[in-house]
Amino acid sequence: MKKLICLLTVFVSLFFMQVPVKASDINWDISKSKTATQLDENYRSQVTLSLPAKSEKLVSDVVFVLDKSTSTQIENQTLDMLENLQTQISQTNAKVKVGIVIFNKEANVFGWFDLENDLDDIKKAIFKEITSGTNCHAGLLAGKELLDQDQEVAAKRKYMVFVSDGITYMYNQKATVTAWSFENDGIVASWPGPDNWNLKYGQEDLPDWDNYLTDVKEKLAIQGDQYDYLYGETPTNIMPLEESKEGLNSVDKALYYT
Repeated sequence: MKKLICLLTVFVSLFFMQVPVKASDINWDISKSKTATQLDENYRSQVTLSLPAKSEKLVSDVVFVLDKSTSTQIENQTLDMLENLQTQISQTNAKVKVGIVIFNKEANVFGWFDLENDLDDIKKAIFKEITSGTNCHAGLLAGKELLDQDQEVAAKRKYMVFVSDGITYMYNQKATVTAWSFENDGIVASWPGPDNWNLKYGQEDLPDWDNYLTDVKEKLAIQGDQYDYLYGETPTNIMPLEESKEGLNSVDKALYYT
């Protein structure tokens, strides 16, 4: 991917003292970086300068943000895509840096790899066993931060590939959930989980996402973080059961932030 050599044509007026000599009789020692026509009757010559541009090795950043619950089939498809890309760049002067983020309840960042030389290490990162929780928001935040930190690559050459089943119930870099109350077999509980969605909305079809997210945004402006707590800790402020029908739970907030 070398830049084309650009040709810059300039017209140069050459002024001489009036001497009894023909323009055709003058021989010029011309640099190989330019060409010039013979002087015309007005003692002018057209000079063409060839200015070769420096060969630039194009570098791109690609960050993969992968859900820990991603199926093996999807992981293999991701690897196949990278192998095909590796083959393509080996035939050019391009370079691709690959970042890997795998998230469970938090983002696990594996940093940067050179696609041309580190494919085995990329494969190990993709297939690393990680369990417990799903925090899409943390994964996206980490992926964006990884891209932003690389100041050597232009923003227009940065890409993020996000792979998830979309089921998430945690948010923020440190896994945060909502102490949302629900009734289960006559017992009032407040533990967070993906089932919070069905407990609130039932088994209905998926909502109109634009309307849903607008509704969550409006309610979030009122509810704020008063019922938030770090996952695994004990909540100090639990949403009253009578507010739970309209109040936001962990899934609502996690989807909105994602």
